[in-house]
Amino acid sequence: CAPTSGDAHAPPGRTEMMRRAAQVMCRAAMARPAAAPMESMHRNAAAPIYAARRAMGDKAPVSTDWEHATGLELQELQAAAEGKDFFDHYDFLKQPNGTKEAPVVVTSSMPYRVVGATDPDDDTIVHWGRVEAGKPPVKIGSEWFVHKAEEPH
Repeated sequence: CAPTSGDAHAPPGRTEMMRRAAQVMCRAAMARPAAAPMESMHRNAAAPIYAARRAMGDKAPVSTDWEHATGLELQELQAAAEGKDFFDHYDFLKQPNGTKEAPVVVTSSMPYRVVGATDPDDDTIVHWGRVEAGKPPVKIGSEWFVHKAEEPH
């Protein structure tokens, strides 16, 4: 490697640092053997993994989604095994409209929940309201809602 000339606009001391860095990089490049093809580099790096797999044979553990799933993902897998959809976002369409005597129960781990109800005459109009835990049912649009506190997942 040829010696590097310093940058004329560099602050004092920086030129020397750059020259030394270039020398170190040149020495490292010359000491390194010719680059090997990527596939042989991959094979050499992964050799311990392949050796462990060969040693275990058919007994090598293969983990499943069930073994790794926790929280909501596990609940979703359990519901799918039962033939249910855990995240049924259209469940509200199957429910009756909320009345003052039988309001729609809104569950949340938060102390309140913002709820939107469409206008019965024009479904492009949405009436919004806040349902709070421990409060009596609230009328939003033409429906009644009540908040039910739930433990966080």
